[in-house]
Amino acid sequence: METFKLTPRAKKYLKDMLWVQKDIWKLPDNYPHYAIEYCEKFSESIVNKKYSSEERSALFAELHKRQMIMQGPFWLGDDIVVGGFWNKRESTRNIFERVFPTGKELQGKRILEIGSMSGYDSFYLNLLKPQYYLSIEPSGYYYQAEFLNSIYKTKIDFKQWFWQDIPQKLHGSFDLVLNCGCLYHEYDIISMIKKTTELLRMGGSIVLATNIIKKRKYADYIKYMPDVYAGDMTYWFVIGEKCLFRLFASFGCEGKLIFKGGAAGDAGKGKTVEGYPLEEYNFYLFTKTAEKSRPLITIPRY
Repeated sequence: METFKLTPRAKKYLKDMLWVQKDIWKLPDNYPHYAIEYCEKFSESIVNKKYSSEERSALFAELHKRQMIMQGPFWLGDDIVVGGFWNKRESTRNIFERVFPTGKELQGKRILEIGSMSGYDSFYLNLLKPQYYLSIEPSGYYYQAEFLNSIYKTKIDFKQWFWQDIPQKLHGSFDLVLNCGCLYHEYDIISMIKKTTELLRMGGSIVLATNIIKKRKYADYIKYMPDVYAGDMTYWFVIGEKCLFRLFASFGCEGKLIFKGGAAGDAGKGKTVEGYPLEEYNFYLFTKTAEKSRPLITIPRY
């Protein structure tokens, strides 16, 4: 089994991640349990994998170094399943079977995923056989995805990048960009939309999942909401649908609603922890139809 030496930088990122897990999410000490039959088979390399007692000990030691795996469940071969505190199996299947109904939409394509966390969606979509898959995550979850990939041995290119770190040489090189659950964490929404549209080839698309303001009278607005979503201190803005479409149009993209996802995340009570109403979490497809980069100077906020 391949092992990694965690640098001081990596240890700091993992320490910060653990603080968030313990302080904000109040996660229990033990993983949930899932049967092997329930798990996705992310790699053929694990199907007949058997661990010796020494390999098993080394595996658990490496997992322990990376703190609590957030997503899952991940079957690692033999009888080992890492449950993950966020069960992604059902939601990931439900979402992407609707976004990519034939299962052939990604074959041979160049894909970029922004904000992949522990890599669950990346491993799932990699089963659809893209030609190249770049998966970026700036937080300590990157080290979990990196370790899991050392077991699965996929060709996914995991990078510990912010979206701002994506190099200029990759502009115009992707058929599809996945930006699911990241836009509302970003205080510079315009720059993020501009950057992601520049990364697309002509005719390429962005699958965007984000929170949308429910009230129609505010559809042209962006709403500032610091620290209010389930205790998440990186939750910044929620956007109106008309505003969202106009922003993408300013950068040469035509959009459509794929489906409404309802309330975001697992808060489930209709309000954030501070009492603000939860916004809708919708999935959109934006397709690049023109080379256009018109800057927008001001956006109304309320």
